[in-house]
Amino acid sequence: MFYIKVSVMRVFYFSPESGVYQGEGFLDERDLERVEALTPIAPPRYAKGEVPVFNATTQSWMLLKVPQKPHLSQ
Repeated sequence: MFYIKVSVMRVFYFSPESGVYQGEGFLDERDLERVEALTPIAPPRYAKGEVPVFNATTQSWMLLKVPQKPHLSQ
C-alpha cells in the first residue's frame, strides 16, 4: 500500500477582465499554476452596496461602491 500526499488549499476566484470577486473553492496546490484568475488571499468583508475587486498587479483586494438606483415612489 502507498499513500499520495495531496495538498488542498482554499482559493478565491475573480474575473480575469475586471477583478470582481466570483466566489471561493478548494484546489490541489499542484494545479494553482494551471488555473487563471484565482488567489489564496481572502477578500475583505463587504456590505450591501460594495464589491471586492482583486488587483493582480499588487496582489491585493479593494472594495468598490456599487452605484444604487434611486427607488421610485409609487
